[in-house]
Amino acid sequence: MKALVVGLGSIGVRHLNNLHTLGIRELGVVRSRNLPPPIEIIPEGITVFQDLDLALSHKFDLVVVANPTSLHLETLIKALKAGSHVYVEKPIAHEKRRLPELARHLTLNGPKVLVGCQLRMHPGLQKIEEWIKQDKLGKIYSVQVDLGEYLPDWHPWEDYRQSYAARADQGGGVVLTLIHELDYLHWLFGKPKEVFAIGGHRTSLEITAEDTALITFETERNICVQLRMDYWRKPPVRHMNIVAENAIVDWDYPTRRTTLKQNGQILDEMELPSAWDRNALFLSMMGEFIETLSRGSTPRVTLQDGIDVLNTALAVKKSLQTRQKVAL
Repeated sequence: MKALVVGLGSIGVRHLNNLHTLGIRELGVVRSRNLPPPIEIIPEGITVFQDLDLALSHKFDLVVVANPTSLHLETLIKALKAGSHVYVEKPIAHEKRRLPELARHLTLNGPKVLVGCQLRMHPGLQKIEEWIKQDKLGKIYSVQVDLGEYLPDWHPWEDYRQSYAARADQGGGVVLTLIHELDYLHWLFGKPKEVFAIGGHRTSLEITAEDTALITFETERNICVQLRMDYWRKPPVRHMNIVAENAIVDWDYPTRRTTLKQNGQILDEMELPSAWDRNALFLSMMGEFIETLSRGSTPRVTLQDGIDVLNTALAVKKSLQTRQKVAL
C-alpha cells in the first residue's frame, strides 16, 4: 500500500509515524510550508511534495487529510477524484458550500472515506455503547458533557494565535475543532432535532473564533443533552454523565475511568492502565481502516456521519450568532 499524508503539522506527523508503525513503507507527504516538523519523523525515505495535484498524480492508495480545517473539503474531493481512499481529519469542512459536490461520492462502489473521530475507539465509550445495547441503563433521561482545554498549551512550540484552532478564517473555534463530542453524542444517543447555543468569544484569548459554547438539544431518540465546551480550562476536563432509568454512568477521560452505578453502588466499571496513551486511539482507528479497505467493509465513521455531524456543528455556530434555535 502507498499512503500520502497531506499536512505536516503535529497531527500529520502523528499519522505519518503511525502508518509506518502499521507497516506502510511507501509514504509521501505534501507540505505547504517549508517549516521544520513540530515532532520527530520516524520513517525514512519519504517522498516530499509541495504540490497536491502532483502528489495525487502518483496514485496513492490512501490519502490522509491533515491540513487546516478550511482546506479539508477541497483536499478530500481532489483525493476522491484521483481514486484514492481517504482518512480525513475532523471536521470534513468548515462550511456547507461544497457539500452537494461531496455528496456525489456517497457510493458503495467508489473510494472509501473514514472521518478521523478517533474517540469512537475509546474503550470507555465503547463500554458505554455495550451497556446501552445490553439495556443496562433502561430509558436514558439526560446527558451532560463538559469539555475544557487551555488552547495556548496545545502546541507550546507555536503561537496559539496563529494556529488553525484559533482562526475563524481557517475553520477554527471550539465547535468545529472539538467536534469529537458532537460526534460521539450522535453515535451513542442519536442526532439532534434542533440546537440552541450561547457563548462566543468570551475569554481574554487573542483569537478570532469562538472559545466558549454552551449547547442544548434533544435527540431523535428523545434524549435531552447539554454540552459545554471551552478553550480556557486548566487542567483539561473531558467528562460525560448519563442519567437513566436504571443507572448513572460517568465517563472521565483524564482519570481514565468509566463507571455504571445504581443507587450509589458500582455495578460495572472500566479503568484504563496508567501506561495507556491517547495515540492508541489513532493507531487503532487507522489500523481498522486499513483492514476495512482490504475487506471492502464499511468504515467506522463514514462520510455520511461526517456530513451529519458537520451539519450539527454549523447549526450550533449559527445559533451562537442568532441566539435562536436552529432546526436540523
